[in-house]
Amino acid sequence: MTTSNWSVDQELHFILTGFPGLHSIHSWISIPFLFIFLVMLFGNLTVLLVIATEQSLHEPMYYLISFLSVVDLLIGVTLLPQLLIILWLGSQTIRFDSCILQMFFLSFVVSMESSVLVLMAYDRFVAVCKPLRYSAVITNKFILKGGFAISVRSLCIVLPLPVLATALKYNSKSIIDNVYCEYFAVVSAAQIHSALNDIYLYLICFLVILPDTVMIGLSYYMIVRAALKLRSKEAQLKLFSTCSSHVLGILSFYISGAVSLLVFLVENEVPIFMHSLFSVLYISVPPTVNPLIYGIKTKAILTVILKHAQNIKNMF
Repeated sequence: MTTSNWSVDQELHFILTGFPGLHSIHSWISIPFLFIFLVMLFGNLTVLLVIATEQSLHEPMYYLISFLSVVDLLIGVTLLPQLLIILWLGSQTIRFDSCILQMFFLSFVVSMESSVLVLMAYDRFVAVCKPLRYSAVITNKFILKGGFAISVRSLCIVLPLPVLATALKYNSKSIIDNVYCEYFAVVSAAQIHSALNDIYLYLICFLVILPDTVMIGLSYYMIVRAALKLRSKEAQLKLFSTCSSHVLGILSFYISGAVSLLVFLVENEVPIFMHSLFSVLYISVPPTVNPLIYGIKTKAILTVILKHAQNIKNMF
């Protein structure tokens, strides 16, 4: 049966096959992904708990870090448990509406992550380049307004994706060579390819990803300029140390994204499993490394973590 009618999507199913060509070693591949899941879960929950319970961390900068940790948790718990089930038990059938919902939600939270990184870059820009105005500009109200604005922005960005995907025609059971309902994989499973889907993805790149990258790059360009004007080497090193955690978080997100995009563009030149693998790494690596980066590189958070670790040690 073939249909594109949303009202009968209950009869449509997708079969998630995992990593094409690597089915014989799925159980071995599950080991690093299980480790990634545990680190992601424990790391982000630890950062959230530390910021929530430590009064001295109830400041806008740390609220942004906790905002990022919430987004990272949503990404991880939406993707990684299903990935592990497929690697352990084999192909999984997922209903069409559930697949579209997962595609929409993951696209939404990944877009949110990019937007939060922009806010964090602006926070560091104001802290370094306009320190006297920092407390007046970066307030709790600013964080609330910024969180609302980027949520609405992300929703507007990804809302057309399920609309475009459901407008296509699929077989009653379509095969997706991936471990989750990634947009590229879903539309590739359609009977007829639509150029409109490609056009909208290019629009996302030029209207969303490019502006975010430019704003982050400009913020850190101004920060570096301000740092180089400082006469004291010690002051320069302190400034770079303060911003280094944010830079590492940004690099983990955009480098993994750039590699995933590059693999997609040359997919005919690489093994078929490469696109699936890097599409997973793109959205699973940043949520895993972010709590490690902010927990270790942010001195205030690391100090609280070490204090709690010492208290636990003294109990025994």
